[in-house]
Amino acid sequence: METIVAMHLGFVDAFGFVLLGGFFVSSIDATTTRTGVALGSSSWFVLGLGGAILAGFVVGVVLAAVVGRMWPRQRVPRVLLLAAVLLAAAGALHAVTTTAPPIGFALALAMGAEATLLEIGGLLAEAARSLTDRLFGRGPHRWVRYLRLWAAVAVGAAAGAVTYRVLGFGALWVAAGAATLAAYAFRNSPTDPTDAAGPYGLES
Repeated sequence: METIVAMHLGFVDAFGFVLLGGFFVSSIDATTTRTGVALGSSSWFVLGLGGAILAGFVVGVVLAAVVGRMWPRQRVPRVLLLAAVLLAAAGALHAVTTTAPPIGFALALAMGAEATLLEIGGLLAEAARSLTDRLFGRGPHRWVRYLRLWAAVAVGAAAGAVTYRVLGFGALWVAAGAATLAAYAFRNSPTDPTDAAGPYGLES
């Protein structure tokens, strides 16, 4: 399950990166750095776009947290459905305006919500650290999981870039549909994956 979420996060992140001219909507640390550079260089449009993405991401996290409190036993499918709705809202917004800041805000809303299910930042570093622990005979084989999730993000990003090249903005509807299907699939799961939530994913 978490592999699917990782691929989806990578897909939308790549879509946003290409659409917004080099801004990430899932890998929020990179956007934070670019926003800081814009502030230091007085690049006001870039600063506005980065600020909109950061604000959207934070609000998305808050919305997902509220959803999780309202439906604790159905947190994963509900949050995925929330992400799908927010992505669809971004698509509807694009029909009204193509201005980057509001589109970035809307995309980051969805990714902020979905990021509460899986934190993709630092996966490769965690894989390396866990592998080092194993080389010294300590800790479980968690490096395999972290490496798998990192690879899933990379594959999803590649798929997002290719889909954008073929479909243009229509790639967003692919992402929204995928989130909806994932929400439905996880709803029918016999167990709630959030019961074993780990620090970097849906399961330990």
